Formats: sequence, C-alpha cells, structure tokens
Amino acid sequence: MSAALTALLGVAPAIAGIAIVEEPRAAGAGSADAVAAVIEKLKALPPLPKGAAMTQGARKALVIGNDAYSSLDKLNKAVGDARAISATLTSLGFTVTTLENVEVDGFDTALSAFYDTLAEGDVAFFFYSGHGIADGDNNFLLPVDMPKLTELERGKLKRNAVDASDIVAEIKGRGVRLAFIVLDACRDDPFALEDGRSAASIGGLARMKPTEGAFVIYSAGIRQKALDRLDPADADPNSIFTRKFSPLLETPGLPLVEIAKRTQIDVKALAATVGHVQTPAYYDQVIGQFYLRPPRPRLFGLTIGIDEYGRKFETRGAVNDSERVARALEALGAQEVVRIFDRDARRAYIDFAWKTLVDKAAPGDTIVFHYAGSSAQFPQKDGGTETDGKDEFLMMSGSSYAELLSGGVTENHPDIVTDDVLTGWMEMAAAKNVNVTLVVDGCHGGGLLDREFANVSFIGGSAEDQSVPEIKIDGRYHGAVSEAFARAIEGEADFNSDGFVTQSEMDALVAAAVETRVGSKQTPQFLPHTSETTAALALFELPADIAARRARIAAIAWPVEQVE
Repeated sequence: MSAALTALLGVAPAIAGIAIVEEPRAAGAGSADAVAAVIEKLKALPPLPKGAAMTQGARKALVIGNDAYSSLDKLNKAVGDARAISATLTSLGFTVTTLENVEVDGFDTALSAFYDTLAEGDVAFFFYSGHGIADGDNNFLLPVDMPKLTELERGKLKRNAVDASDIVAEIKGRGVRLAFIVLDACRDDPFALEDGRSAASIGGLARMKPTEGAFVIYSAGIRQKALDRLDPADADPNSIFTRKFSPLLETPGLPLVEIAKRTQIDVKALAATVGHVQTPAYYDQVIGQFYLRPPRPRLFGLTIGIDEYGRKFETRGAVNDSERVARALEALGAQEVVRIFDRDARRAYIDFAWKTLVDKAAPGDTIVFHYAGSSAQFPQKDGGTETDGKDEFLMMSGSSYAELLSGGVTENHPDIVTDDVLTGWMEMAAAKNVNVTLVVDGCHGGGLLDREFANVSFIGGSAEDQSVPEIKIDGRYHGAVSEAFARAIEGEADFNSDGFVTQSEMDALVAAAVETRVGSKQTPQFLPHTSETTAALALFELPADIAARRARIAAIAWPVEQVE
C-alpha cells in the first residue's frame, strides 16, 4: 500500500497530535491500484439528499433535566442543560415538552403522553440530563425521588427508575422515521458509599443494544464519568457535554454522525483541560442521512502564495498554486476570496484577513485557508510535545533563506507563522462552528497543527520529514497537492455524481493525483482520516453551471510567473 494511501486511510502511521511519522515504502503499481479501489468504493456511495428530503418529518421532543434529588447527591447543571437543549430544539422546529426535577410518577406520565403524540414518519428527540446508572446491560435514568439503594436492594431499580431501552423501544414502536436519544446521565455514582465502594458496582452507562432507526449519543464513553462542571468555580450554566453539543445541533449542514463526531472531539479536549477523560459515545442505526438544519453554506477563501523570499524568488509555483485554488473557489461561487501573494504575505496582514473572514462567516459556512510556499522546522522549546523534537512554521515573504540557514529564524521572528499561531487561527473558527478546509502545500506540511479540530479538514502537502517538489502541469510550475485540490473542489472528486464533494472524495482524489505525479517523493497527510470521517459530510456543493463558470474564469489573464 502506498504511503499516500496509508495516510489517507489512517491505518498505519503513529500519530502524536497531528504529526505523522511515515514508514518507508516502495513505489509500485500495487499502490496506485489501492488508491483506485478507494475511489471505486466512493463511486458506489448513494447520492446525498437535497432539499426537503434532508429534513422531512414532524419534529417532536421530550426534554427532562433533574438536579434536585432528595436522597442522592444534587447536581448543578442538569436543569440548565434541559433549558438550553429545549431552546435549541425549538429553534429547529421541534414541538418541545420540557420538564424539570421529575419524580418517578411524573416521569412515567410524561413519557406516556410523549409516546401518544408520535405518528408514523415523525422525528422524535428525547433528551435526559441527570443521574443515571447501569445495571448489567440496562441503563436506568433516575427520577429526583429515587431512594439510595444498597447492593441488596438492586432489584428496586426497575420499580424506582426508568429503563432507557424501554424508551427507545416505545418510540420506535410508534413508527417514527428517526429516534434521536441523548443521555447526559453518567455524572457520578449516585449510590457510592463513604468508603468509595459502589452500592451497585457501577460506573457510567452501558451500551444499549442497537435499534434500527435510532441514533443514541451518550455524554461520555462506556463506563466513563461525565463532568457536571469543570471545577467548583465553573460558572457556565451547562455541563461540558451540553455546552459543546447544543451549538452543533444548530449548525447547518451537519448530518447526525458529524454532530456526534464533532461533539466527541470538542468534549474530549475540554475535559482534558482538567485532566479528565470524557469521550462521548454514539450508536448510529439510522439508514440514510438526516440533517436537523439543512446545508446553506457560504464559501470564503484565503489563498496565500509566496515565491519571493527576502527579495529573491526561491520558488516558482507557489503563486500559481494559490491563484489556481482561488479560481476554483470563485467557480464554486465563493462570497469572497482574498489573495495574498509574495511581498504582501506578512503575518500581520494574514492575521487581519483571517480574522475578517471569520467575523463574516456564520456557523456552517466554510473558509478555505490555502498556503503555498516554503515551510521549515526549528528545534522545539523545552517541554514541547513533538515526537521528532521539531516545530514547523510557514515562512512569510519578509523572512529569507539566508536567515534560515544562519539560524536567524526563531519562533519569535515577526515574519513566520508557527504551528502555535496557525492553531490559534483555527481555534477562532472553531469557536463559531465555522468549517475550515486547511491546505498547507509546503515542506514538512503535515506537522502544522498542534491538535485535531472537529471543524477542520486538513491536507498537509507532505509528511514532516519530506520536502515538496515543484512540477510542470499544463506549462506552469505547481505543487501536486494544490493543483489536485483545485480540481477536486471543481467537481472532479464528485465520484458518485451527486453534485457534492465530500471530505472522503476530496482526500481520495488528492491522494491519487499525488501518487500519479510524484510517487514516493511526497506523502500528503489528511485529518481526520477517511476511516474516521463522515461519508456524508459535504464540504462543497457544485453549481449546475460550474463548467461555464470555469471557462469564464479561465479567460482572465494569469499572474506573471516569476522565474530567476
């Protein structure tokens, strides 16, 4: 298998943050065949739905939050979570019933009333926030009048609590199109004794048996504890799960699986800030795709191409690459494309342009950040986490190769963009749930982010220990990754001809093109790996007249290619 395909599929390299150390490989026909096999699978995927087909069905929701337990430890955020989710679901067109601090009889009554409202073809959403425990394979949601039980009283659970599996079965029994079940219910062992023993030998919730047509998401992984708050001083009204999950529900264009995956990444990162492990789990038994809010994305672009360094033209294809990508974005109908070439490429200007685009973008919009030019490495500072001991950076036009070779370029140089700076820019977009496609077509490009982001689709031009060759394509010098990326988003990667380019399709075309053009000289890096991303995540929608748009744009004069 080729290194390019290995990086695409995520099956072999060891990962430290985003840095991927590649295994040596030999080029050969087998590697190209492997890439072709991936593309054939993508061609066979069903088309993504459009318009009303994405969101059809009456929407009904029951939301319950329990804080005020009479015999168990009280919680702080569950009612706040219920209120936040109710507001979000209302904005998404759900008819919502919200209950707070519910006793067992009220719980049963509310569930029966909710079941009676459901009809065939509806979309049902059940959200529970509060104490919950697992007994064997059964998950029980605890009403506020739940007594504290001993091990010998385990049998009383069924009489005093609500079995989550029964809820799923009852909802599906009404013929609904989709049952979306959210359980933020594994915050503490509510029966823990003073000596630390669990009265029911439980941890977090257990996995429920999958039910066709049901999508179940837990606020933590199996047997993990979900944090009610980060620390006693945490003033946010919501648990760390809900504060990340709720905004994603409202983000246009995210299928259910993508909502779950992004929630996993965001919650895991937030919990890690206090040394806690919490990775939400989900189980998808939904056939086809469903969107709570259909895609209505606007597209923006920032393309940076640098051939000139320290008033010398050190490369010949970087400006060509960025112009090529800019034209592809304009063919797609981008709202705005900012070009920054050569001497204009200074960190302060790029910082201003990026912040301006993020401010203009709304949740669900997409910004393409494309960089073509030189990038390099220097030894990381003490305490760094890079496995190879090096930090990567992008060289701006104000820096020079002479400075680099003499050791004059450090992390404090005003005209480089370090991996820390680039990561900070991505965090700005993540805070707004703005999607980013980040392409770094430069040497060592695979190491330019410090961590994975839920909203960022990343293509690094090479592995950390590789340089990037320039090659002639259609009479101009280009980088293979940039040229392939432009072709991909213009529609060449729409392998199943549904009018969308998904993340999987985009990455597969780039991998295939680089394999064909440069073989083992260059190994592009992809995050998230195709094996982990959502096949239905459409990054770009193709206009019906894209061929005519490309022809009009192609008639525009090309920037003069600099040769020295």
